[in-house]
Amino acid sequence: DIFEEIYDFDDDYDMVHLNDKVNLINRNNKLLSDTWFDEFKDFFDGYAGVNLGDKWNFINTDGKIISDTWYDRVYDFYDGYAKVKLNNKWNFINRNNKLLSDTWYDTVYDFSNGYAIVLLRHKYNFIDKNGKLISNMWFDDMDIFYYGCAKVRLNNKWNFVDTNGKLISDTWFKYVAHFDEGYARVQLDNKWNLIDTHGK
Repeated sequence: DIFEEIYDFDDDYDMVHLNDKVNLINRNNKLLSDTWFDEFKDFFDGYAGVNLGDKWNFINTDGKIISDTWYDRVYDFYDGYAKVKLNNKWNFINRNNKLLSDTWYDTVYDFSNGYAIVLLRHKYNFIDKNGKLISNMWFDDMDIFYYGCAKVRLNNKWNFVDTNGKLISDTWFKYVAHFDEGYARVQLDNKWNLIDTHGK
């Protein structure tokens, strides 16, 4: 085949250009896909984002497009899941192209320690890898888990939730710091104290 340009892509493939489209070719000069794309992202965990006509999908190293749905935007697979955007809403898909959640969120964040922060109607929660929300409460702000506890803010007060979505303290604080080696600094009435992961 005669290509207009050939570039190094990674250790296994070169990128080839033809008629304003791109594809990958392996070391045996075999094209990865029968389809030519507008853009190729790097392979990550065995999958690469591909763009065609302003829509995105994933292709694996066998040249198979994994989804029948083409998304408005995709991110690399991370911890088993990839963030995908469709009609201004976000979800996750796994490597088998199964949507994690029946709900599409306003924003989703990467998984960390088995949980991902999701945003819906200006409120935050955590979702686990079964697609379930961990808390019945929705918060104004939150952060990732440290030592099994995550900072959450509601009505300008702070607390922590554990991985079951339960508040660890009956008290809401003016400010809290992350847990470090089992303890977190908390501020109440302009005084700082330490609490453990049980809220004591």
